[in-house]
Amino acid sequence: MKEFLMEKIQTSQPYTNAELAWLLENIGHPDPTIRDELVYASFCHIFLEGLITREQAQSLLQFSQETKPFSLESSTLKQSFTCLLYCLLLSVDNESESIYHAFLSTNDRELLFQQALDYLTIENDWSGYDEKLGWIHTAAHGADFLLTASCHDQFPAEKSKEVWQTIVTCLTKQSKVFSAGEEIRLAQIPVYLLLNEKVSSQELTEWISKLDFPNQEPVDYFRWLNLQHFLSSLYFQLRSQQALTEEIEQAIEGKIEPA
Repeated sequence: MKEFLMEKIQTSQPYTNAELAWLLENIGHPDPTIRDELVYASFCHIFLEGLITREQAQSLLQFSQETKPFSLESSTLKQSFTCLLYCLLLSVDNESESIYHAFLSTNDRELLFQQALDYLTIENDWSGYDEKLGWIHTAAHGADFLLTASCHDQFPAEKSKEVWQTIVTCLTKQSKVFSAGEEIRLAQIPVYLLLNEKVSSQELTEWISKLDFPNQEPVDYFRWLNLQHFLSSLYFQLRSQQALTEEIEQAIEGKIEPA
């Protein structure tokens, strides 16, 4: 099946249920060539080219959920790369030009929204890159999942504060300094919430002002440093989008401190 699917990704042929089942079964494969270059690349190919039916897409989510991808028994790789699959599902569901537009039921959509909010608060393995396993990128993929969910047209704006709290919880759980740009991916979330008018600049200013990370113990320093990098990335991303208000700038500057 592997060799067959490697060739199939170069075509525009529709995918069978058996092929989808194989891809799903190998979503967290320890070999990055299979996981990244075949499985994830195939899912991108499938949804961008419209190579399965809406019913198959619905079944794909159902089968994925039946494997309990975010349970304690699931591998870190399976959890991390399931986040990317769910990013794809939410993206095409939200894209008016896609044949999969609004293919998710209200219940399925709300389930994915909640899983996106939960993932970064329950994950404890924050691996970035591993020489054998390749990119694991749990925080980055979790951030991408939360970004896609929170910017979905059907995501309730009143839950935006929960999104911010999820980011803060993720930052407070770290015991090491991020090593692979995770803070950049996390900072994208409030930037696009602001650009999509899910939060106001006043709300974001207030949230930033209330951040309080101690810097007493050695492990505190790593968390504090991640926060500094997160705020710096937030600052520059907002500025590049011409969305940096004077109030937000002052709030960020009030939290940026010399080491």
